[in-house]
This record gives sequence, structure tokens and C-alpha cells, in this order.
Amino acid sequence: MKTKMNKLKTLLGIVLILIAVTTLLFWEAEGRDMLLMESVLVAERDIKEGEKIDPAFFRTVSVPSGSVVDEALAPEDKTLTAGKEAAFDIVKGAQLSWRYFRNADEKPRPETSYFLIRNEWIYMCTSSLRRGDEVLITSADGKTELGRFPVAFVKDGDGREVTDATSGMYSFTSSGGNDSDRVNSTAPVHHIEIRCELDEYRRIHDYCQSKVGAPLMLVRKDRGK
Repeated sequence: MKTKMNKLKTLLGIVLILIAVTTLLFWEAEGRDMLLMESVLVAERDIKEGEKIDPAFFRTVSVPSGSVVDEALAPEDKTLTAGKEAAFDIVKGAQLSWRYFRNADEKPRPETSYFLIRNEWIYMCTSSLRRGDEVLITSADGKTELGRFPVAFVKDGDGREVTDATSGMYSFTSSGGNDSDRVNSTAPVHHIEIRCELDEYRRIHDYCQSKVGAPLMLVRKDRGK
């Protein structure tokens, strides 16, 4: 009887070990992604502004749930982008948002262009600001609004674009691997470029020239709100 009980305990121990090992393997293979990661679409290659979209331009990757961009494209959205155009340049490896696309008849106003918001002007900038967002530019105390504008580029201190690339601190936008081809996914925002009319930019420029220190606060806003 005692021998039978010992065998039973041994068998039970083996079963528990197998369950533990299986659970661990499942967690590493699937469970971590199911609980902590989310599947999104990223650009398979560089996409130029105005280029007609083909779903083959995208691939699916898993990213931490907390790093998913607003209005991110899920894998099931892939075919819904067919026939649309890129609203601006999209770098290889960047997560995709619905804000990055437009219908073929939605052309940007010809009188708008890209203008630089210099680092020395920025008192505070929302750290999550990225290309395709809308930014509210106000005085440093928030009392004077200078306008809301679409963001064309967000750069780090070395002039590399800060993006939501998924391959770590740096990712390469081409196979060449030159420093100029790298984008930075995690660096603090150094300066940005906005799309606006010349008169709108002159207002910002003149306001900054009339102030001492960093007079601007840049706040990310959801479009239409």
C-alpha cells in the first residue's frame, strides 16, 4: 500500500511538473502576447506623401499595449486602406494610424507648408506627440492660444524623427544602415514641424521673438475635439 502511495505521489509530481512546464512554454509563446501585447500594422517600406496605398505595404507586428498609437490600424483593417493616399511621408517600421491616410480627393491646401517650431521656443511639449497628431500651441502659461496645427515631423536632438517604430531604441528606414536613415522611437522631443499657412507661422514667430526664454507650450490634441 505504501509503495502504491509513493508511486501515486511520484506520478502526481511528474504531472504537476509537466503542467508547470507547459504553462511556462505557453506563456512565452502565446500568453505574454495575449495579455501584454497587441497586434497592429506597421509600414513594410517607406511610403511617400500622395502615394496610392496598397495593403501589401503593411505587415502585422506585436507591440506593448501601452505603446499603441491613437487610431491604430489593426490587422483586420488592412484591406480598408486600399485606394487611399498617404497624407504625408511614412517611414518604414512606423505604426500606422487612420490619421496617416486620406481619400484620393482630399488634397492638402496648396497655401500650406511645413514650418519649424524651434527647440529654444518650447517651454513644454507633450512627450507622446507624433507625426499625424494635432498640436495646440499656446503661451507657456496657457493663457494665449496661437492655433491648432497638424504635426508633420517630430525630431530628437540629432535631427532623427521620433516615431513609434517597433524595433527598440533605433530602427533603420533602409537597408543601408547609415545614421541619416535611422529614426528614434524613444528619445525626448527636441523640435517639431507643423503644417500651416505662412501668416499663421509668422504669428507664432513674431510672438516668440517678442518674448524672453521659451514662450511656447505644445499640447497634443485629438482631432476634432
